[in-house]
Amino acid sequence: MVNRVLFPLFVVGALFLATAPPQRAIAQGPTQPLVDVTDIVVDSVEFVNGQLFADLTVTLDVVGRTVERELRIPLDLGGTAGAPGQCDILNLALGPIDLDLLGLVVELDDCEGGPITVDIVAVEGGGLLGDLLCGIAGDLLDGINLGDILGDLTDVELGMLTRAIEDVLNGVLDRVLMASGVAAQVSTASHQGGCDILMLDIPEGISLNLLGLQVDTSGICLDIHAERGPGNLLGNLLCSLTGLLNNRGNNVGGQLALVQNILRLLDRLGL
Repeated sequence: MVNRVLFPLFVVGALFLATAPPQRAIAQGPTQPLVDVTDIVVDSVEFVNGQLFADLTVTLDVVGRTVERELRIPLDLGGTAGAPGQCDILNLALGPIDLDLLGLVVELDDCEGGPITVDIVAVEGGGLLGDLLCGIAGDLLDGINLGDILGDLTDVELGMLTRAIEDVLNGVLDRVLMASGVAAQVSTASHQGGCDILMLDIPEGISLNLLGLQVDTSGICLDIHAERGPGNLLGNLLCSLTGLLNNRGNNVGGQLALVQNILRLLDRLGL
């Protein structure tokens, strides 16, 4: 195990010696990004006052420190016409996810700033879950309010639905964060007054089969960047460190000092 005192030097050394810049794909090369999203988990899906919500835990690696943030994101359900032989498609919308930690910004959206959409196709007669989803989709197409539909479900049916949505979302998010098995294109974003850290594009979306359901998503983009400015203490430090790492004329001592300042700031925040 790396000693806690020596770990910041270890991080800086690994970053300084790497041949690629810190703005990279999760799956590219040995370079460790300054900030990485290591996990996004949907802990629960709840129906509250006529609205569905997903409670998520986002886990970040910030210069070697594990940081967890909890978010509540609204969900929306809609129905669209399905192909012959299938029931209507249930359309689920998540987000977008927008986390801002003192100028460290993590965004997860459909690559256009909107929510990630998830189309779920169930087979009629394919079991209780398939029949439940088909019934909900049909009611939505008939113009019935989502709150009224979910309010009329039994506790067992509502539990089945929320667990299914939770499993589908976790399956999608797992695929987004996988280092392999996802055809991802890395691009460099441009943030005025800030600095780029990591950008992962999956413009064609993801297709997978979960719980016997066919799941297809919109495009998905994960954007991590830092923003400078008053009050953006973490963003200012990360941008300064990024600037040093991109300028090979600077010494390791300055980089180490910035990493230590970042860790001290996270300590003060209790993270």
